[in-house]
Amino acid sequence: MERYMDDSLAEMYIHENLLNLARLADPVFRVFNEVVANLREDKDISRIYMKINEPKNRVEETRVMFMEYLIRLGETITHKHSYINLALGIDRATQLLDGASYRLSLFRTKGYIMDDELYDLVAEFASTIVTQYNSFVEALDKLRSDPKKALISIKEVVQLENKADELYRHITFTLYSKYADQIVPLMILKDAIEFIENTADTIKFIGEELRYLALYRVLIS
Repeated sequence: MERYMDDSLAEMYIHENLLNLARLADPVFRVFNEVVANLREDKDISRIYMKINEPKNRVEETRVMFMEYLIRLGETITHKHSYINLALGIDRATQLLDGASYRLSLFRTKGYIMDDELYDLVAEFASTIVTQYNSFVEALDKLRSDPKKALISIKEVVQLENKADELYRHITFTLYSKYADQIVPLMILKDAIEFIENTADTIKFIGEELRYLALYRVLIS
């Protein structure tokens, strides 16, 4: 009984720390959104982008401390590798958005401007990624208290990744159509879009990892 209680307390602490890590990533998504929102404005985008460093570094530092805690727990903790994958995925998503935000700010500071069609697609792409991550955080929040509701939010994560895939293909085609003879803006934007697409894939991956944990809780309850 004492061992069961120790395991339960450890699981509760792990969940709280994962949720804290996920919420620490929120400002990274907000800065990314702000960069996108100002791509067509007469503002210093590089100054907006610089705001991403502090929350991104905080996520990385917190992820390292969380993994050190898991190591101290040893191999006895159930689903340890799933928790590691979740922490790594959250951190990776922030790193990818840092890369996307830098390239979008570089595009603007070099004097390039998107037309309405391309900007609307990029803005929708960015909004989809942010909503997808919010659904993941909602699922993580519900994991212990209501795993069935967590599964509903995870389904939204997967559906939004499918939407992101469609937008990625549309944006890529539009990009090559508009910048076929302009190699520099083409490569900058292509890299940015690749980073955003990889973010969507990463969020789907950690969503699937979370689905496993939620299904496990549903089955043992």
